[in-house]
Amino acid sequence: MLGVISLASSIGQWLETTPQRRPALFARQKTVQDIYEDIDKMTGKGTQMAQEEVISLESVMAEFKLPNSTLRRMMEHMSKNMDRGLKGGLAMSTISMLPSFVPELPDGTEEGTFIAMDLGGTNLRVMLMKITPGEPLTAEQFNTRIPNWAMHGTGEQLFDFIANCLADFLIEKGIDQAGLPLGFTFSYPCDQTGLRSARLLRWTKGFEATGVVGEDVVQLLEKAIAKNGKIKVEVVALINDTVGTMVAAAHEAGGVCHVGAIIATGTNASYMEDCSKITQGLSTATEPYPYPQMIIDTEWGGFGDRNEAEYILTQYDKLIDSRSEHPGVNVFDKLVAGRCMGELVRMVLEKLTRSGVLFGGRGSEPLFTRDQFPTKYISEILSDEGGSYQNTRQIMGELGIEQYTFSDMLLFREVCIVVSRRSANLGAAAIACLLNRIRKPDMIVGIDGSTYKYHPFFDFWVNEKLRELVDPSIKFRVIQTGDGSGKGAALITAIVSRLKRRKQLEEARTTNQTQNVSVKSESEECFNDDKFENNDEIRLNEIGIEQVVEQPSS
Repeated sequence: MLGVISLASSIGQWLETTPQRRPALFARQKTVQDIYEDIDKMTGKGTQMAQEEVISLESVMAEFKLPNSTLRRMMEHMSKNMDRGLKGGLAMSTISMLPSFVPELPDGTEEGTFIAMDLGGTNLRVMLMKITPGEPLTAEQFNTRIPNWAMHGTGEQLFDFIANCLADFLIEKGIDQAGLPLGFTFSYPCDQTGLRSARLLRWTKGFEATGVVGEDVVQLLEKAIAKNGKIKVEVVALINDTVGTMVAAAHEAGGVCHVGAIIATGTNASYMEDCSKITQGLSTATEPYPYPQMIIDTEWGGFGDRNEAEYILTQYDKLIDSRSEHPGVNVFDKLVAGRCMGELVRMVLEKLTRSGVLFGGRGSEPLFTRDQFPTKYISEILSDEGGSYQNTRQIMGELGIEQYTFSDMLLFREVCIVVSRRSANLGAAAIACLLNRIRKPDMIVGIDGSTYKYHPFFDFWVNEKLRELVDPSIKFRVIQTGDGSGKGAALITAIVSRLKRRKQLEEARTTNQTQNVSVKSESEECFNDDKFENNDEIRLNEIGIEQVVEQPSS
């Protein structure tokens, strides 16, 4: 019964480390002995079958349990890839380290009305956002799902759909001819050569629209807006959602944020880097970049695309990758992000069921069918309160599982825990890698994303693992930010507008100084002129000298 003791000990550890503010991980606060006895009752104490079942379960689950030594090894490999990415981008590294051309975080003086548009995951949002110094951001928004024909059709169809939605929203608000500045959050890997210029490197998150990869996304959007012909807007910035998350977190934290991360349908992170360390991108920029720093979009989801992460992949990860739209691409993203988490759980449950460990070997068509276990099931199962197991029972019913034991429910939930906790640990290790690189006092990490926010234990697990992996000399604080792709886009648009005004003021000041020097030089020439006569008063007035030196009487 060694396997039973191991499982009971594992469950006991979960109970001891679960925060009290969260739903209990198991319905009753059992002791280890209680759970041991329950498993005995449900599986048959001392039988060979019971021993084989639990031991088989442990061998399957062990694939998802990564020790800190493995996570630190991964962090070291990620850091080396980041160095190479800063030098040569995707040509030298699977972590692209893409320039965003966003030079600053919000300083609190941003003001105005801006349009933010967010294409991410499977939804399109259009927001009208008002920013006032010292006040909360206010927004009106339109939200719609991207139809499959737009996601998988032509690029022209996709961008026509986007432009038409934008036009409908602006016309409804009566600002279709206002020419407001627009920030476009485009959450896909791009080779960005300026705030308004970015070429799509590859689609992720299920998009396959043709004729977009390799093209300038801003130009495609502007072409679609012109084709629509009903609105006037100024596209001032193309923004990655992770960059927006960092900026939104900084706005909430008084202008300070060191890392912005997203763990949702996909995963990514951004941070501020010194331009002296950035080689790629700046030499091909569409215009000079005069600032000392820039936010970098890491695109860390590509880590592992060249087989450098084989040691953290399970057999299930490899199968999911091989079946995906883009095999061998965005490997780390598939390990961490919510898009694949439900399918990972389903695959493990299928294997355990077929081997007789779960449900007496009796499965169901939904349980044995790809993509029939959405990631939201995991959050719902682990959110069960009290002893009813209401969500768990309901989901088992939706999966067509009619006969199950209490032990089945425990193991069903344990699979959800182990798979999603591995995701949290890998995400935390990637964030810790950045914090250990940046090494600044009192760092702030802003995290957004549906997986991070709605899974009942995910944020706790991430913070717990960060404390284990970040250098003990480094102080940091994690804040959960909201709507980085929306608020962040509006804030970046406001920052761009602020910097444009600042540049105009500096240019005007320089022009005035040049004019003053010219006037001074010309006036000195006048006073030194040997032919200076009474009618020179007119000349002085013409060049802006109001006071004329009185001529000596003859």
